[in-house]
Amino acid sequence: MALNPVGDVLKRADRTLKEVDVTLGAVDHKLGNVDETLDIVKDTLGTVSSLLSTVTGLLAELEDKIALIDELPAMKKQLETIHKAVAKK
Repeated sequence: MALNPVGDVLKRADRTLKEVDVTLGAVDHKLGNVDETLDIVKDTLGTVSSLLSTVTGLLAELEDKIALIDELPAMKKQLETIHKAVAKK
């Protein structure tokens, strides 16, 4: 049996606390990395959201232009009818 059982317990507790301190330091470092990564993800999602708004607007413009293109055959037919009527006079 040890001469100073309380001292032995304190030494073991000290070693354990040092190991805990090292582990907590590693966890702190990892959490710092996670925080940096989350900041990057937040910035990236902001960029993606902005681009999505731009693309949505461009698609709406494209839809309007395609609708006009779909009307071209009918407009051409009307112009031909008008042209024939004017040419007869």
